Amino acid sequence: MIKKLVQTGFIFSVVFLVSACSTSGGGGTVTGVDDEAELIVAPKGNRLAETNVKLGVGYFQQGNYEYALRKFRKALEIDDNLPNGHYAIALLYDRLNKPQAAVRHFERAIDINPQYSDAYNAYAAFLCRKKEYERADKKFRKALTNPLYRSHDLVRLNAGLCAMRAGKPERAENYFRNLLKSHPNRPTALYQMAKINYDAQRFLQARGYIQRFYALGRHTSQSLLLGVKIERVLGDKNALAKYALILQRKFPDSDEAKELLKTERR
Repeated sequence: MIKKLVQTGFIFSVVFLVSACSTSGGGGTVTGVDDEAELIVAPKGNRLAETNVKLGVGYFQQGNYEYALRKFRKALEIDDNLPNGHYAIALLYDRLNKPQAAVRHFERAIDINPQYSDAYNAYAAFLCRKKEYERADKKFRKALTNPLYRSHDLVRLNAGLCAMRAGKPERAENYFRNLLKSHPNRPTALYQMAKINYDAQRFLQARGYIQRFYALGRHTSQSLLLGVKIERVLGDKNALAKYALILQRKFPDSDEAKELLKTERR
């Protein structure tokens, strides 16, 4: 399935923001399509092309890019109007560091199917990695115009992270706020909202978001240092000491722990 392709084929090509919440960071990673995304089924008569796409996805998952490319090309030889074929090969070309070919096939996929929100989302993340932030944002917004798309939350998360990278915190805040209305426990969005509010000197709001983040059982070096900074401003010495202790115990070798030690020595 194309969802597997995206998980293994696109995530590795768009890791460019802060570290993922599951590691030492608290920020998140722009991704392509969510876990529920499915192949767009080819019309009747194009089953052979569809089969070749599926085989290509399997090879892609195995890291056999040569055979994956063969299968995707074969699929498009059979049916050049297969949007998921163009989408899949675009992801592969991106992985092979052939951006011009990737762009060509992303464009072809959305030209064939103007409602292909998965492709818009992945293409936008690709553009964001290339620092084409305004073009990326237009593609993200295009993905959101499809009322039948099931992954608006992922698009908003990606768009918010891209806006942060672009130095557009107000734009990012809008995306994250809308995301949290429907998914109030998305940790990456909570962390980013805490950071945005801290940077804007809205410290009580920042505390609220970081506390919601911690309530999910999340502790990362980035979030803990942010908690320390927030409580240092607000003057809650007990909370500050708690966050500092957890940071030093759980992530003693992290850059954030080293930064904490430097500030404590001043």
